[in-house]
Amino acid sequence: MIAPWHFGMRYAGQTLDWLPTDTQESFERMMQNPVHREYFKQKGWDQPGAISYCINSNGFRGEDFTPGNCLVSLGCSYSMGIGLPESVIWPTLVGNSIGIKSYNLSWPGASADTCFMLAQYWIPILKPALVVVAAPPQHRLDLLSEQEHTTYMPGQDLVQDEFVQKWFVVDRNAELNNTRNKYAIKGVCAEHNIPCLVYNAHEYFARSREEVEYARDYMHAGPQGHKMFSERILDDWRKKYA
Repeated sequence: MIAPWHFGMRYAGQTLDWLPTDTQESFERMMQNPVHREYFKQKGWDQPGAISYCINSNGFRGEDFTPGNCLVSLGCSYSMGIGLPESVIWPTLVGNSIGIKSYNLSWPGASADTCFMLAQYWIPILKPALVVVAAPPQHRLDLLSEQEHTTYMPGQDLVQDEFVQKWFVVDRNAELNNTRNKYAIKGVCAEHNIPCLVYNAHEYFARSREEVEYARDYMHAGPQGHKMFSERILDDWRKKYA
């Protein structure tokens, strides 16, 4: 099986200072606000270069993979850690707490379809000790052709695709698709006797700024949100598998 294409492969082997939606323009604009400037200073993010994205040879944030005794994380921008240092995001926190390597297979804009395709390929190869899925928002749909991999989501130009238009009209399509993919990932893990925990990312990260803080782009949850989510994961892991 050939490794499935995903958006991060465009940046494989690079270290980036900025990655949409965490842009230099956004950072400079936020720094004009005294409240944000002080917050960034407290977090150590007030200088360019304080946060970077080291993308491995397979197009994922973090170090290159070595199979065995690792945590595999699947999700979208919430889990990839847009606008945050890698050290404070939930996959790193959970891996460090358990004492295993953390391989983060998340990428901004990913759908549950993407998560399953990556799980189907990488889980048998990496042979993780634990898989955690922070399922992306359900209204995302992947369509593949011989030349393209397109992830559709509400609000974007649907290019007059009749099937996609009909799919988005009925919310039940999104709900069923998201649920199918979560069960499919659990099935891959069960086939290989690997513990698997599944959550809906937006239920934990799409909360008030006061509760979860905010990342450098002000569009994603901050360190406190990742800490809270990691604690929930660790609590569930101890109850079910430790």
